[in-house]
Amino acid sequence: MTRVLRYLALALCPIAFGCGRPSDEITIVVIPKGMTHEHWQSVRRGAERCAADLLAEEGIRVRIIFDGPLRERDAMEQIRIMDRRVATGARGIVLAPQHSQTMTACVKRTDEAGVPVVLIDSGLVDTDHIVKYVATDNYNGGCLAAHHLLQVLREQGKTKPRLVLFRYAVGSQSTEQREKGFEDTVNKECPDVVWVSTDKYAGSTRDSAMREAGPLIHQFGDKMDAIFAPNESSASGTIDVLRSQGMNKKILVMAFDASKPLLHSIREGDAVGSILQDPYRMGYLSTWCCVRYILGEDVNANRTDMDLSTGETVVTSANVDDEKTLGLFDPAVQARRIIEKPRFPKRATK
Repeated sequence: MTRVLRYLALALCPIAFGCGRPSDEITIVVIPKGMTHEHWQSVRRGAERCAADLLAEEGIRVRIIFDGPLRERDAMEQIRIMDRRVATGARGIVLAPQHSQTMTACVKRTDEAGVPVVLIDSGLVDTDHIVKYVATDNYNGGCLAAHHLLQVLREQGKTKPRLVLFRYAVGSQSTEQREKGFEDTVNKECPDVVWVSTDKYAGSTRDSAMREAGPLIHQFGDKMDAIFAPNESSASGTIDVLRSQGMNKKILVMAFDASKPLLHSIREGDAVGSILQDPYRMGYLSTWCCVRYILGEDVNANRTDMDLSTGETVVTSANVDDEKTLGLFDPAVQARRIIEKPRFPKRATK
């Protein structure tokens, strides 16, 4: 073969085999609710670690594409991303749906196109077109938040606490479950509770949370003992407003999720605690289940439901710097973790 012919053969390889990638490579597209929150970056790292382990341990080549909307309230952009990725060759989708109803039709289309969908973080009203749901038990997380906050309030002698439930957004199943778990537990354990406010929504960013929390705290600041904020941005925005009004530490904040500023607030006492998820494990196990399904395995074998819980942890100033806690959000510690992987039998052939 002459030098020219060899050059032409090499030039044609990417066309014949998909841009030079091995023909047996499995492309998994991970679509978060948004791209900015630390939670989603941990999901990405978990998915990429799973791909690395599959290659090292089994020789299975997995390509992870991490692609989502910038804003967590842009469901239409999330739908466009999903449709585009299916059309351009995704073998599997890992999706954190922004809305429990709006995303249903898109997931159905994806399933009918022969591309399996594994849900993470939040569920859908219709689960007929997914192969697995890997998530936090958000209701239990809300219960844990209530238990801890009520305990701290009792230690302060407040047996009839005045509480604010600062909601996140309508249609976000994960945070709605946290809010319900919190509200149910408070009402059960503390029937004398005074609900100062339960109908205000923080929105999807720290800035929107600050805009909503400002008037709320200004109006009711002397009439409230504590606030539950069900995600990182709502908690961080609330703490910023309390600091600006000189009411931090006077009004307790119970949070959910982690970021460097929020963890610093726990260390400083501006938040009494937070419920941490395990997004790294969520990204890992969702990718694992998606790949195993593509390989013909029954990822729901021997289960009574389609859920795979990744766990919830109460984090306070006492354990915020423990190795186990750091492994939930710190990249260096996450890289040292060993994730136990479920094993599945082959699916029965029809």
